[in-house]
Amino acid sequence: MRVVLIGARSEAIEALLADGHTVSLLYEGGEHRRVDPYRDRLAHACAVDSYLVVESLWSALHHVGALDPAGPDGDGDGDRDGADGGGAGPHGSVDAVVSVQEHGMVPAALLGRLLGARAIDPQVALRCRDKALQKAAWRAAGIPTADWAVVPDAGRGSVARAAAAAGVAAPYVVKPTAGAATIGVAAAAGPAELDALAAELVAQSETRRRLLVEHRVPGEEWHLDGLVRDGVLAALLVSRYLVPLIETKRGRPAATVSLPPADHPALYREAAELTGRALAALGHRDGVFHFEVFGGPGGFTAGELAARPGGHMIGALAERVLGIDLWAAAVRAVTGDGPGRSGGPADPVGLPESGSSGGRVVGFTDIPTLAGAVNRLGREHVERIPGVVDVEIKIKPGEVMPAMDANSGIRIGTALVEAATEQDCRDALLRIADLAAELNSAAEPDSAPELDSEPGPAGEQPPPQPRTSPDDKEE
Repeated sequence: MRVVLIGARSEAIEALLADGHTVSLLYEGGEHRRVDPYRDRLAHACAVDSYLVVESLWSALHHVGALDPAGPDGDGDGDRDGADGGGAGPHGSVDAVVSVQEHGMVPAALLGRLLGARAIDPQVALRCRDKALQKAAWRAAGIPTADWAVVPDAGRGSVARAAAAAGVAAPYVVKPTAGAATIGVAAAAGPAELDALAAELVAQSETRRRLLVEHRVPGEEWHLDGLVRDGVLAALLVSRYLVPLIETKRGRPAATVSLPPADHPALYREAAELTGRALAALGHRDGVFHFEVFGGPGGFTAGELAARPGGHMIGALAERVLGIDLWAAAVRAVTGDGPGRSGGPADPVGLPESGSSGGRVVGFTDIPTLAGAVNRLGREHVERIPGVVDVEIKIKPGEVMPAMDANSGIRIGTALVEAATEQDCRDALLRIADLAAELNSAAEPDSAPELDSEPGPAGEQPPPQPRTSPDDKEE
């Protein structure tokens, strides 16, 4: 099968190649280093302006010869030789289009429709992106969700009055209708603060004039991750954040603990029932999902659902607890291959009777930054903490750290922990965050870190600049 993959995610590339597919990869320029290891194994690889621009994706396929110019996916007369995708021509054709990147979901669906290829349905993709459309579908299906209102132009009139007219009460959360990684997300305690916040967002960026305002639901935040195939829930992992994700705006790192299915059968049954209803209301019958909910057993409230794997180390949690690679399962749901090995049946994953972690509790924490300071924490510091099984470092020692309030993807790195109990896991995660704060707030380092930057003309080191963008847009 000839597959267009949007986004340079190694797990997705490996799965498609292992299944014997011919892969045309479209990637944003900043991802070029991720593409380099695969260039010799890909049929095509092309940088695009943005995942959000269908025109850029479509033209890129023309530029690299991935489309048959004689067929409807090129410039021909609209005839098609096959029912599943374009007939093969001298320059190729496309049988499936898939994205595992949040911002590429709707463009992949539209591009698939344009090319007559297998892809997620555009209406489903939009409902899994636009938070207001999600809530409307859930409310119609009787699924508890927060009250909300879409303000078409926050630069005109009082946002608080518009929210009140729609029945949205304080406290509030303001966000883009289809954002990611908590970018542009903020909280407001009351109407005056809401209007001030809306004015600030508009002043920061004219693209933020359309806003979603919703009632802020109290309580804990959970995430339910897994796989649905042909409308049947095939895998489910229940995890609980240590603090709600919006708290990353206040410097508290994203951290979560996954609960072993065998130890929590009642919780998994309740979560499975809610997840199944939420997926059905959105029409998402085939693919992976990342579903965020608030509250707790007996009183969950639906928050947001994305039709792609969760970011950070959620994929690693699912692999250790359930034995499933969600990134591979995401692309295989579109190609029609089994979620496990190439073309085979689905592995027995995800329900309370199964799992591969042996009843141990697995979690991860992002490692918090200290804005404007030089990072002193390295992998070796984190690995000394009992229970740590994996560490990713994104901001190396010697690099300046940005503030965490821009988005939930900003972090020194991420650490994966495995422990005997939920409390032991939580304690280890908190210890990692405390260690980072201790090292990076110390008045004097034990030894000055070496900086990577080249000396300036006078022999002085230019100040390193903080990194302000997340590496993974799906977070």
